[in-house]
Amino acid sequence: MDDPTAWQIWWMYNQERFLGRSTFAIDGKSSAADRSETRVFGRLSRDEVQAEVIPAMTRGLEVGGNLRYVRAGILGLASAAESHNQGQFDFLLRHFLTVGDHTPIHHTAAVALGILGSEGSLDTLRDLALNTAAGKKLVAAEEVPIGLRAHAAYGLGMRGNGSSSSAERSGIVSDLIGLLENEASSTDLQVAAITALGMVPLELDAAATVCICGTCEVEGPETSFQSQVTYLMRYFTADREFDPTVRAHTATALGRLVEAGLRDAKSSMLPHVEEIKGGVVDILMSSLQRYAKQPEIVQESAVLALGLVGDSDNDNEDKWIRHELGRMASHGDPLCKRYAMISLGEVGSRPGRGEDSWAGAAEARADLLQRMSRGKRGEKAWAGLALGVLGHHLTQNHQELDANVDRALRLAAKKAKSSEDLGAYALALGLRRHTEAAPVLTKKLGKLKDEAAQGWVALGLGLMDAPDALESIVKAMNDEDASPVLWTRGGYALGMLDDGNAVGKIAEMIDATDDIERQAALACALGLIGDASAVRVLEGVLEDDDNRGVHRQQAMRALARLAHPGQATWFSAFARGLNYHAQTATLTSEEGVGLLDRP
Repeated sequence: MDDPTAWQIWWMYNQERFLGRSTFAIDGKSSAADRSETRVFGRLSRDEVQAEVIPAMTRGLEVGGNLRYVRAGILGLASAAESHNQGQFDFLLRHFLTVGDHTPIHHTAAVALGILGSEGSLDTLRDLALNTAAGKKLVAAEEVPIGLRAHAAYGLGMRGNGSSSSAERSGIVSDLIGLLENEASSTDLQVAAITALGMVPLELDAAATVCICGTCEVEGPETSFQSQVTYLMRYFTADREFDPTVRAHTATALGRLVEAGLRDAKSSMLPHVEEIKGGVVDILMSSLQRYAKQPEIVQESAVLALGLVGDSDNDNEDKWIRHELGRMASHGDPLCKRYAMISLGEVGSRPGRGEDSWAGAAEARADLLQRMSRGKRGEKAWAGLALGVLGHHLTQNHQELDANVDRALRLAAKKAKSSEDLGAYALALGLRRHTEAAPVLTKKLGKLKDEAAQGWVALGLGLMDAPDALESIVKAMNDEDASPVLWTRGGYALGMLDDGNAVGKIAEMIDATDDIERQAALACALGLIGDASAVRVLEGVLEDDDNRGVHRQQAMRALARLAHPGQATWFSAFARGLNYHAQTATLTSEEGVGLLDRP
């Protein structure tokens, strides 16, 4: 992995939920008013996806391509399938699951089966994950390979995440618990099971009696939300029994489960979730104390998990969370400090249910602003980005932003000496939609020679919805020295600033260059714009016999993005709150073959 303390890596895993893309616009239309409130960029109706995107991807898979191309295609089809064509795609995925010797495709097909959620997929995923006789027969081997079992577990997580059947979800949790307990020698399988468990919250049971000390062995973890969470707590606290990587991902799973419980519980059940939250917060906090002497990846994950469960009210528990995040931003390991700043931005922008529901917003703002102005080199950019996260979520919650922060970020962007700092500040200004900074960024765009900085500035202008910047972005992209990085991020910006002609502009740019990298970058950008003309351009790329490499791969990725029925893709479901520093071969890896190593 590149330097894990680089904010660009965090952005790579988290950008989907901030780009604000939604494949389906309200009533199939998009207006300026829609965009200002909901950030709707895609304009494909469900019927258009079924009639145009799916056939284009299907024909593209029939022609064939490299491994990443095929992986993107089958994930896209699984995401777009509806009841009338689930059977067709189930057959296709089973073909990719077992035919040939392309291990990455087999792995991807298992996850895609979980996304698809077809009638027979549940049994198949269970057989593969649990290494049953039927699973061994399916792959024609004495044992189901570890990698395939792990991806089948991820597939079970996706199946459970999308299921409305409490019985089915309970059965999936039971299967994952079995995998977790019976495969203690495999970190990959345990992490896969833990990760999947964090995506399948069970129903709350008002009659459930559980201990929240975090050290008790819990029976019946498949019977209720309370039992499920308290069962997992021991996987985090028993530091001599369980591998640090497993414990790190357990913190993430706990954070996701509590977040889902707080979000989805009816008011009458909230006290039960709050009780569980208290127990989870206690064990996470304990791991951050100096006497705990926990591994770095465990503390990093604990900080991220606190960012998932904390909020902005004045309850003692949430005040404690914000205080501890501030402390870790000063005294944690290098990555822990940076994660703590992002978590402060998340917590400070989440409304609480207690007294003074927005008290934490001002606290987080003041803390992060101070760190941006006085922090050490490398930390200032993260503080700026965290202020962007804070502002983005506050805007979504219809809260007024502090003009002092906008001025500070604008000045920081103007004076930035490095591309890393400028990129973070440009994104932050974009996330906060501070259009008064558009002239500063537009001027930077015209003068910059640094490829990466140009791309971030263009993306920042797109995020802030600055239509006057469109001409400058197109001019920079048309420069003969423009880099693929600028073409990709500039293309995204054109999609966000779409004046109705963005697809045509990008199509002209594709036709005007023989540079395969540039063509690929622009094809990828079309996935954000999402109208019927974009589909036709991308389909033309797939059908061009002269294009056999990265150009077609990115076109398939773009179609897969257009095919997804909403903003929260399968990728963001796994990536939210993820500690990518806690690597496993099947989740994130230096070799680029894990689930979250993009196709």
